[in-house]
Amino acid sequence: MAVGRYAKAVAKPGKGEELSRILIDVARALEDVPGCELYVINRAVDDPDTVWVTEIWGSQDELDASLQAEGARERIGAVRDLVEGFERIDVEPLGGVGYPVPEAGWTRVALGDVEDMAAKHGFGEMGEARFAHGDLETRQTGLSLQRLRPGRRQMFAHHHQRAEEVYVILEGSGTATIDGEQVPVSARDAIRVAPTSSRVFEAGPDGLELLVVGPRAPGDAVPEQ
Repeated sequence: MAVGRYAKAVAKPGKGEELSRILIDVARALEDVPGCELYVINRAVDDPDTVWVTEIWGSQDELDASLQAEGARERIGAVRDLVEGFERIDVEPLGGVGYPVPEAGWTRVALGDVEDMAAKHGFGEMGEARFAHGDLETRQTGLSLQRLRPGRRQMFAHHHQRAEEVYVILEGSGTATIDGEQVPVSARDAIRVAPTSSRVFEAGPDGLELLVVGPRAPGDAVPEQ
């Protein structure tokens, strides 16, 4: 059973910033630890020396084991040295945005049958853009099939606020311009692009077909001129 907790740490006067940095380092160290589903550091708006930690774990055993995780264990003493007050509330996660209730089942779609949003919005001369999350009924994952006609460039670059994306080149070749750097791409290449990095793709003479995968985050993409 999943377990969660809210922890409130009151730092010694003037030590809130240092405490926050250490706890963010702890969060990074827990990214690949089994069972860690959420570990968010917050700071009180009206009191920079009050820091909150919000946690969700797959089980109590996994939470307990995390205290021995490399990168987290070494920082426990430093956290204690900075804190003069501490409170904790244990909770049972039930569900909601960012924490879907586990479910069983599957869906299948032919990506070529998904509505072409490029054509729908007047960009058909550029290529195709088929966003499949609705047809697949995904809860957490975004997926799209993108096709660029030979020599064509996407109509605009974009970046994200939080969502990391992976672009898998299926066919053809071309160029990905990421933060102004031109990166040649060809079939079977996979490119990870961090959220705030600008990206735009341009097809070579044979066109370019790519599959885009990332967390489903409506409204997260920011178009650029």
